[in-house]
Amino acid sequence: MCQGAPGVVRLTLVGGTSFGLIFGVWKGEDSSREGGEIEDDEAMAEQSQLEEAEYDESEEIDEQEVTKWWDGLNMLRKSISVNAISSAMSAWAWPQTFDFPTVQARVSALFLELGLGPGSLYAEVVDGPLDPTIYPEVEWDAEVRLGEDLCISERAFLHERRRVMRKPFARLMGVSEEVVDERDIPVVAIAGSGGGYRAMLNTSGSLVGAQVSGILSCTSYLAGVSGSCWALSVLYSGVAGYSPYQAAQHLKDRIQTSYLDIATLEALTSPPTNKFLLSALIRKAAGPTGIVSLVDVYGTLVASRLFVPANAAEVDPRTLSLHLLRSNVDTGHLPLPIFTAIQHVTSPENAAALELAQKEKSVAVDAAQSDILETVEANLASDIRCLWYEFTPFEVGCDEVGAWIPSWALGRRFEAGKSAERRPELGLTILSGIFGSAFCASLKHYFQEIQPTLMLLPVQLYKWVENIVTENDRDLGLIHPVLPDQLPNFLKGLEGQLREGARPDLTDPEYMSFMDAGAELNLPYYPLLRRDVDCVIALDASAGSQDLWFTRAEELAVRRGLKTWPRGAGWPVAVQTDHASNGRTPPAFSKDSAADAANLRLAASQEAALQEQTGKMENTESREMPSGAASEASRRPTALSACEVWIGSSRSTETEPSRLDELDEAALLRRDGIGIVYIPLAPNERRVPGFDPFSISTWRREVTADESQSILDVAEGNFCESREKIVRLLRAIWMRKRREREEKEWRDSVARLQRHLRENLT
Repeated sequence: MCQGAPGVVRLTLVGGTSFGLIFGVWKGEDSSREGGEIEDDEAMAEQSQLEEAEYDESEEIDEQEVTKWWDGLNMLRKSISVNAISSAMSAWAWPQTFDFPTVQARVSALFLELGLGPGSLYAEVVDGPLDPTIYPEVEWDAEVRLGEDLCISERAFLHERRRVMRKPFARLMGVSEEVVDERDIPVVAIAGSGGGYRAMLNTSGSLVGAQVSGILSCTSYLAGVSGSCWALSVLYSGVAGYSPYQAAQHLKDRIQTSYLDIATLEALTSPPTNKFLLSALIRKAAGPTGIVSLVDVYGTLVASRLFVPANAAEVDPRTLSLHLLRSNVDTGHLPLPIFTAIQHVTSPENAAALELAQKEKSVAVDAAQSDILETVEANLASDIRCLWYEFTPFEVGCDEVGAWIPSWALGRRFEAGKSAERRPELGLTILSGIFGSAFCASLKHYFQEIQPTLMLLPVQLYKWVENIVTENDRDLGLIHPVLPDQLPNFLKGLEGQLREGARPDLTDPEYMSFMDAGAELNLPYYPLLRRDVDCVIALDASAGSQDLWFTRAEELAVRRGLKTWPRGAGWPVAVQTDHASNGRTPPAFSKDSAADAANLRLAASQEAALQEQTGKMENTESREMPSGAASEASRRPTALSACEVWIGSSRSTETEPSRLDELDEAALLRRDGIGIVYIPLAPNERRVPGFDPFSISTWRREVTADESQSILDVAEGNFCESREKIVRLLRAIWMRKRREREEKEWRDSVARLQRHLRENLT
């Protein structure tokens, strides 16, 4: 952009239109800004025109290139000159019936930021030098790590975390520290569900409760899906401090304003927040294989609310770095955060056949033919596989594939297991969109909602917005139940080197697509299953059926061959799919083993979830997205109490109880399985009388301070009131692990003694 006096940005449009924009005067910690005024300063306008003439005078404007540039996200894929942008915008017809000067100024400023030329943000980000103190990864090369084991850094973290947890765990158990052996401390994970801002607040409030109750100090992992990923990323970024309470209050303050408010446009065009928020998007687009999508735009918008501190002048790009979140992890002072997304994979042939079946079914007029096509569609859908990818400050990868890269290398091109370039990591602005991509649907809904107003804008601007929102419509089918985002495929060139059973065609594409893990399972059990956790505390703020999540979690455990996941009468065992309700037969599977039976139920539940997600997308397009309490209150958790606890056993049968409340101490100590503590977001009359948390819709774009505080208080209260059950469970697991260790040590000691006697008596 062209700069004038301090705090003023002069936007000069070819054709005689010029206006100055006073960006903001920061006022201490409340980050309020003055301005939005249009300044008519002839001297500054003349200076601005002279500056522009220095580098634009001889440039010829290619009208075809300008037209292409306005085509949706092409604007980010290939920038054009500031002069060309100014020339095009000078012909725009802004409405006279509304007062649009502020919007006009901000929009113009944004476009000029993305143009080529001295002083533009695009030029600064793409062509400017990178500071290795902020982006140290630009001096590093990366390799793909193959295997299924935890990385060295995570194993080192666990060792340090056990050392740090010893004292608080002894305090939680009410024993002296000398009694506690670090090896016996249960591996505890807290898992937060998806559910938009509601889930984000539920997880944040629950972590406050976990800290108050002493449980957080004894926790090794914090895992999240969708909105819970946002909560964890804010906590670990340190944007408001590193305590759950500070993070929760920051979120409460920031989400009072929608990410679609004019304040966001101001943040995207005002230094220093413009570079802070837009750098990752620009770099992703400007890269040699750059692909940008609505998911990236959405993530940037959400990040403008979540990661900007109270004093916006203090923004630090290092707070957006996934690998730099490890600052409090390496020391063992915080649990390891695990963010999740899924890759929806199927063969190209199956995808084409599925699309054809969908098209034929949509135009079928004969009921019998429609039923046949639905069966074909269901069988094809059963071939779709969801691969869980985990994102930690150490690594990004998938255990079902057996391939991992350093978190700072995500977004680079790889060939045959080695990075082909050095570039900054993607950062949390892009990842926030991926983790919560299901809620891109709310952008489409909002576009339809305000379409009459948008149509008052210049037609070029309206078409640009429309193209961005609708660009990826083709992906909103059954193959991709929520909008995916594409990144360079770090598996490319690794033919024959992936884990046994991995699809061989995963190594072929240039890109891999990631999406919101809530499309598969709305609680992040899966990445915890391979980490030998002893206890999972599940925080569920989702509006869907608990039966579906419970059944799917159990089936995923069976798929991994785990026999210690709690099963039996305490868990729902049936999934009510559309097939069950309409009498149609689900796709055929072999039922020769328990694993095959589990796969059958899993496929059915996946199909039901995919149909539900597809329905959400269709509702979005027909402007029927739920926006208030009535749409979700009917689906709030009702089947379970405020805290349910189960513990599995490798020796139990389906008829044995696994609920904590049904086990005496002797039976509890005999069980060697995973403990599950399930805490749904249920109303808490003791903490917030008369408040229903599900009055806050999943799709809300802003939440008032009072509403946020109510959810935070309910979540904290629900967790604190679960403390007694959690402590009882952890004590049983601790005593069992201690007994098993002591028995093993005794057996080893006896074996050594016997060996010694044999060696010395012969």
